[in-house]
Amino acid sequence: MSVRERIVADVVTVLKNAEDPRFALVSRDPFDAAQLSRQQFPALFITSANETREDITQLGTAGRREARLNIVIIGYVNGTNLDTARNDLIERVEEVLDVDRTRGSLAYSTQLIEVRTDYTRVQPWSEVELLVEVIYTYIRGLA
Repeated sequence: MSVRERIVADVVTVLKNAEDPRFALVSRDPFDAAQLSRQQFPALFITSANETREDITQLGTAGRREARLNIVIIGYVNGTNLDTARNDLIERVEEVLDVDRTRGSLAYSTQLIEVRTDYTRVQPWSEVELLVEVIYTYIRGLA
């Protein structure tokens, strides 16, 4: 399993195991939030996204590289005070990810770097998109 995949798997695992409050649904498989029951909120969809990579040593095919991996987390909340629920979800995700910014020694850094909010929804639920950047290194051929 690649370092990239292990990092994303770690993010999923720590969010699934989060307590106080617990995320009702954490998935890497897309789902339709309109089909969720009230008990399945707050819900998180997590996917790996863009990544930039560069050489940091020049040792031929076995050189060390640095990567900046973006992970997108789309959070869904429901209820009557959606703005407060979105803000609580953002804070909770960041708190959980900050417990171990190294993702179990796989990375140098994990940071929530961008929040995008869709406040135009008319349904009784709302979503927020979180962009998390993870910086890690790997040896070419052993990623």
